[in-house]
Amino acid sequence: MHATSTRLFVGSYHHHHRERQTGVASSSSSSHTANDKSRRAETPLLAASNPFIDDSIPYPDPDNLPNRHEWKKTFTTENDGTRCCVRACDLSDVPAVASLLLRSKLAGFPTEEAALNKYVEKSLDAFPRGAYLVCVKENGGSEKCSSSVVGVVGVSNTPDTRKDFERALQFSEDGGYISDLVIEPRCRGAGLGEKLMLCAESLCREMNRNEVYLHVSTRKVGVIRLYEKIGYEEVGSNFLRRDLLMRKKI
Repeated sequence: MHATSTRLFVGSYHHHHRERQTGVASSSSSSHTANDKSRRAETPLLAASNPFIDDSIPYPDPDNLPNRHEWKKTFTTENDGTRCCVRACDLSDVPAVASLLLRSKLAGFPTEEAALNKYVEKSLDAFPRGAYLVCVKENGGSEKCSSSVVGVVGVSNTPDTRKDFERALQFSEDGGYISDLVIEPRCRGAGLGEKLMLCAESLCREMNRNEVYLHVSTRKVGVIRLYEKIGYEEVGSNFLRRDLLMRKKI
């Protein structure tokens, strides 16, 4: 099971960021431009290239932001009672997440595993503004969620952590966005996709998002039915790309 891919995180950000910088510079006076250059020179490279530093959207108090190392949701599958955990992707999960995304053949990702590993790794420090969440089966009911990755989903809570979309499929800037839902083929049919989606929504809710969006191919009828089952409705479409834009109030 997988949805339409939309690249998240820094890989799709740099060009957009440069365009915004150019637009600001061209409309400023020469003194402002000089000041801007001075400020940019004083800004560390990491901050200058980090799309997750964005205070324009009302997030929870910084002291109350979800912590990547502590954020965790658990559930039990209905068919066999397997206990599963959903948490933020960690460094040790990167190869498994890259493998899932690569095997899903979602569009928009690097096609070489090494490049995809680096792409996923760049997202780690973005939590909670942007993240890949992993679903794992817990070992013997252990509190530690460290088993093999059986599912992944991408979550974005700020416009700068997701790729720009065509005007026909634009959505609210203060909404969350979910993409890249992939379940390990051998584990499908147990309701993991639905549970993983609900966990992704909970992270959006904790970041004060009141609605969440996603794109899905019109050819994936079963996936559309899943989204409708858990409360999504169609709010836009693109005939040429055969994509639907769906939304859910959370």
